[in-house]
Amino acid sequence: MKRKHDQNNISSNVDNDALLQPVMAFDHVNRDQQTIVLPSGESTTKEQLLLKVIDLYPSYANTYYQLALILESENRSSITLNNGQSMTTEQLYLKSIEYDPTSHSSYYNLANTLSNGESIKLNNGQSMTKQQLYLKSIESDPTNSNPYYNLATTLSRGESITLNNGQSMTKQQLYLKSIEYDPTSHSSYHNLANTLSRGESITLNNGQSITAQQLFLKSIEYEPTYYLSYYSLANTLSRGESITLNNGQSMTAQQLYLKSIEYDPTYSNSYYQLALILKAENRSSITLNNGQSMTAQQLYLKSIEYEPTYYRSYYNLANTLSNGEPITLNNGQSMTKQQLYLKSIEYDPTSHSSYHNLATTLSRGESITLNNGQSMTKQQLYLKSIECDPTYFNPYHSLAITLSRGESITLNDGTTMTKQQLFLKSIECDPTNSYLYYNLATKLSRGESITLNNGQSMTAQQLYLKSVEYEPTYYRSYYNLANTLSNGESITLNNGQSMTAQQLYLKAIECDPTNFDSYDKLLIILSRGESIILNNGQSMTKQQLYLKSIEGDPSNYYLFCNLANTLSRYETITLHNGVRMTKQQLLLESLRKGHRRSMVYKSIGLTLLNNKQTITLPNGEQMSRRQLLQKARELY
Repeated sequence: MKRKHDQNNISSNVDNDALLQPVMAFDHVNRDQQTIVLPSGESTTKEQLLLKVIDLYPSYANTYYQLALILESENRSSITLNNGQSMTTEQLYLKSIEYDPTSHSSYYNLANTLSNGESIKLNNGQSMTKQQLYLKSIESDPTNSNPYYNLATTLSRGESITLNNGQSMTKQQLYLKSIEYDPTSHSSYHNLANTLSRGESITLNNGQSITAQQLFLKSIEYEPTYYLSYYSLANTLSRGESITLNNGQSMTAQQLYLKSIEYDPTYSNSYYQLALILKAENRSSITLNNGQSMTAQQLYLKSIEYEPTYYRSYYNLANTLSNGEPITLNNGQSMTKQQLYLKSIEYDPTSHSSYHNLATTLSRGESITLNNGQSMTKQQLYLKSIECDPTYFNPYHSLAITLSRGESITLNDGTTMTKQQLFLKSIECDPTNSYLYYNLATKLSRGESITLNNGQSMTAQQLYLKSVEYEPTYYRSYYNLANTLSNGESITLNNGQSMTAQQLYLKAIECDPTNFDSYDKLLIILSRGESIILNNGQSMTKQQLYLKSIEGDPSNYYLFCNLANTLSRYETITLHNGVRMTKQQLLLESLRKGHRRSMVYKSIGLTLLNNKQTITLPNGEQMSRRQLLQKARELY
C-alpha cells in the first residue's frame, strides 16, 4: 500500500538544521510513527519530517533507514518521496547503505527481507546474499548480537561460515557470540539448546557450562511468554519427570506443553504431544490452561487444524478410530480411519507405519486407491511399508500372515521370502517382541525346530519360553507352553523357574482371569471332588472350574454335560448368570446346544425314576427312560 503526503505540512521558514536535529536523534530500532514538535512549535509526524529532511539532505542515510522501519511496522509496500519517487523497504535500506556503507542495521534489516539463498544488488552494483549481508553487518559492528543469531539460523547443524575478518564460526559458535553480546537473548539460548543432544552441555563464552535443559530454562527466564521454549523443554523430560524453572516453579512435561499452548494457542505440536501423553497414560481427557477440557481425539484434531500437513496427526487420529468409523475435522470435513491413513501417506509417502496400518483395514485381496491415484492391495501396502523401513518388524509379520504355508512373495527390493522367512525377519528386526516368538511357535508342529536368522535353533517350546521371557504377563504363551507338556512333566523358564503344566495353566489364569481355556485344562487334571488353589489364593473345586468355563463359553455343550455329571439326581447348582439348574436341566441344555453323543442320552435317562416316566427333549420329542437308554446304546 502506498501513501500520499502533504508536502507543505512543514512551513518553509523552519530552519533546515532544526529539522535535521530530531532525525539525528532517532534510534535504529524505534519504529513508532510518533508526532514531532519542531523548535518553531509546529507539529508533524515522523514520516513527514523524514520526507522533508530527504529533500534538504538527500544523502543523509538515517532518513532512508527510518522510513524503511516505518514501512515495515505498518506493513506497507512502498512510500512516495516528496520528489515523486516511489521506494520499497528494500530500496530504502539500499539507499541507506549507499550513503552509509558502515550502517550495520541497514545490512541486517535488508538481509531480513531476503529468503535463504536469495541475493540483492547494492546500489554500487555489488550482489550480496542474505548471509553476506549478515556478515557485512557483523563487520560493521562486531558487538551487535542480532546478526550473529540470524546468521546462525541460515546454517545447518555442524556447518560453518567464515566471517569477513577471516574467522570461521559454526552455528553453535554464532549463537554463543550472540549470547555474549546480549546475555538476555532468549531466542539465542533456545536455538543453541536445539543444537545439543540430550544431556550434552556447552560452554558459554563467559566460561559457564550449560546443558540443553538449562539453556531452555534461561530462554524462559528472559522471555516467559515464548511458547517454543516451554515446548522444547518439555521434550527433554521423561514421563512423570518434572523440572524447576529459574523462578522456582516446578513443572511437568504436561504442564510445559499446556503453557506452550497458553502462549501460542495455534502451535500444532503442543496439542499433538499432549495427545500422546493421554494415550501413554490411558487417560480420557486433559484440561488446558484456559479451562477447556480436551480428549486425545480433540487434541489431534486441533493439531491438524493448525498444521494440516503434519502426517503424524492424521496417523495417530486414525489409530483412535475403529474400522469404518468417521470423525469430523475442525474444518468440517468428515474422514474415516482409512482416509486419515491415506492423508498421512499423502503428506509423508515414506511413512511406513501408515502403509502398514492402512493395510490392516483391508481384507485379503482387497485394494485401495491412494490419494495420488495409485491402487494398492493389502499385500502391496505391507511391501511398501517394508520398502520405506526395512527394519520395521510389523509388516514382515503381517505380510507373513497373508501367505499360506510354503507360499513366497517378492519384496520391492527383489528379495523373495517365504511365510517362515518373513516371521524370522520380523524377529530379527525386533528380537524382544514376545508376540513374534509366540506366533512363530504356533506355526511349528510338536518336536519341530526352526533356525532364527541369528543362527539359533529353537523348538516350539523354546519359542514359547522366549515369548514368556519378553512378556511375562501374556497368558497365551503360558497356556500353549503347558499344552506341550505331558502330565507331571515340568519345564524350566528362562528365568530359571521350574513349572508343571498345572502351574503354567494357573499362571495363564493369573495373567488373564477370563482365559477360560485354562480352566478347561485344569478340569482335565483334577479328579472328582479335588480342588485347586489359584495364584490369587482362591480355592476352586472341579464344579467351580466347570462353572467358570461355562461363563467363558456358554455354547460348549460338553461343559454342561460334564458339570451335570458332578451332581446327584436331585442336586442343583447356580450358574454365574444366576440361573439355578438341576442335573437333568444341565443335560437337556447340553442336548439343546448340540450334544448328540451316547453319554448325554444315557445320563438323561438315568435321571428318570422308572421306564414309564418320560421327558420332553429340546426338539419337542417325548422319550421314556427305556427309549433314552436304547438311544444311547444305538449311538455307542
